[in-house]
Amino acid sequence: MLEIKSGENRLGLYPEYGGSIAYWFRGDMAVFYPVTDSRLIAQDNKMISAYPLVPYSNRIAGGKFNFKGCDYQLKPNFEGEENTIHGNGWERPWKLELLEEHKATFVLHHNPPTDPADQWPFAYKAYITYEVSGDGLAVYMQITNKDDKIQPVGMGFHPYIPRYNKVELGFSAQSIWNNGSDHLPEGRMFIDGRWSFDHMREVNHKEKLDNCYAGWQRILFIRWKNIGMNLTVTASNNFDHLVIYTPTDYPYFTAEPATNMNNAINMPEISDRGLYLLKPNESIKGHIFYSLSAI
Repeated sequence: MLEIKSGENRLGLYPEYGGSIAYWFRGDMAVFYPVTDSRLIAQDNKMISAYPLVPYSNRIAGGKFNFKGCDYQLKPNFEGEENTIHGNGWERPWKLELLEEHKATFVLHHNPPTDPADQWPFAYKAYITYEVSGDGLAVYMQITNKDDKIQPVGMGFHPYIPRYNKVELGFSAQSIWNNGSDHLPEGRMFIDGRWSFDHMREVNHKEKLDNCYAGWQRILFIRWKNIGMNLTVTASNNFDHLVIYTPTDYPYFTAEPATNMNNAINMPEISDRGLYLLKPNESIKGHIFYSLSAI
């Protein structure tokens, strides 16, 4: 494990486990919540508090898709589901490219058939940079198509956020995708009632959400009243989707900025699905900033 730090902020990093964050502490406060999830087999039961999602965010239905007339079948990578989830970046070891006291950059080369084609059939190169400051954390991501043909890609970032008793959440979005029992989007809905966070409100322990918001304003507010801290999350314009997951009776929830909607690769009829069709050597990149402040 590596550690970078600035002021009171300390970040533990696992390049060998999907380029993930093991922990983020500000003093004694865990800003991200370390979680062991045995369903994510490749994480080897390590305590992980955040990880990158490349080359797509969330699920692909049954791990199947057709692209440019070719059918592809991915190997299930999430125990208990036939859907593949969160790309394959989290399953692979990344290499350290740069390390400074306050910053680290990891790189991942995925090149089938040398690397597993049933994780992802196209060659790509991904970077992630973590940079801590006295105010918080910056995450920079980039994916480049290293294949000899067009490739569909997306990306996202998956932090676990501690509840700390009465945590409040606020953000605005244009619409929300309702999920079926298979965790895949069924239809787009207007945002009201329990779906709405236009006004800051508590993330209730008994209210389960697992939904993708479209057209959010790329700014999100988290407030831990009991410990007197705010976390403001801002993202670059291409992170046009936000997945909110609030499992009941768990000490964390997730707020995952993403370029693509869930199962985007199988929904070509959706004009704002957020999937990028990259020509060889084309790239997408983006950033997410996490800023801490006292209430």
